[in-house]
Amino acid sequence: MSLIGVTRNPYERTVPERILAAAAERGLAVRLIDLPTVRTEVSAAGTIAVFDQSGPITGITGLTPFLLYGFPAAVHGYRILTQTARSQNTVDGVLRADDKATTALLLASAGVPQVPTEVVPQSLDEVTAAAKRIGYPVVVKRTHGAQGRWVRRATDPETLATALAELAVEGPGAIVVQPEVVESRGRSIRALVTGGRLLVATERVAPPSEWKSNVSRGARQRRTDLTEAERSLVHRAAEALELRHAGVDLLRTNAGPVVLEVNACPAFTSMQPYCEVDIAAEVLRIAASD
Repeated sequence: MSLIGVTRNPYERTVPERILAAAAERGLAVRLIDLPTVRTEVSAAGTIAVFDQSGPITGITGLTPFLLYGFPAAVHGYRILTQTARSQNTVDGVLRADDKATTALLLASAGVPQVPTEVVPQSLDEVTAAAKRIGYPVVVKRTHGAQGRWVRRATDPETLATALAELAVEGPGAIVVQPEVVESRGRSIRALVTGGRLLVATERVAPPSEWKSNVSRGARQRRTDLTEAERSLVHRAAEALELRHAGVDLLRTNAGPVVLEVNACPAFTSMQPYCEVDIAAEVLRIAASD
């Protein structure tokens, strides 16, 4: 009998709630895993066990998609769990997608068109030099982060210095510097892939006072049809990071579509109204497949 591990994390509550509801509707057995409390124990005899706040995590046969950013102890636990449980994404694939710099390098190696990117030390001189090479306006980001939390826009050296100071609050780390794609400002495409299959794509449009097109920041969305080139780009981006479940963000530029980001555990509940397939049910079907 299948036992599906459903990960709960502090960044996204609606996805695990929808998956749990879909599992209950279908009579599937689940084990809720509390990501922040996952730990791994190695005994004197060399046996390995994984726990969370509810106790041992045992008997898991399949895992629904998970993220790992911010929880380094959980990385080790999920390496153990994925040795025996089916998972659309490997731990290393999730870690690659969590890191915007690594994502950029892997996309480049695979020849996938993307927003030009420089990865520089967290130094005002270095970031300023990168912005000068790229040309204002620029977008500066931490290599890790979600829902636009650690992303800033700068139009000149003064706003750049302010942006870098805000990003530095999170602590040390590399900085990603990219040109702002002016023709796409406030607009992006989110394409959802699961089981290696494109399920739905939506265009996201920021409200008038916002330049980021994150739904969590008030962007509205509508279903959009992708061109063949865009569909190919979505699949190539997911494959470059070795992800079977992913949210691929695209920009439609004057030079053609490019990849902006790849997410290994995208929030999908806001996309459900635009999708003909029950996304949570599809995720569960794959996790429960023999």
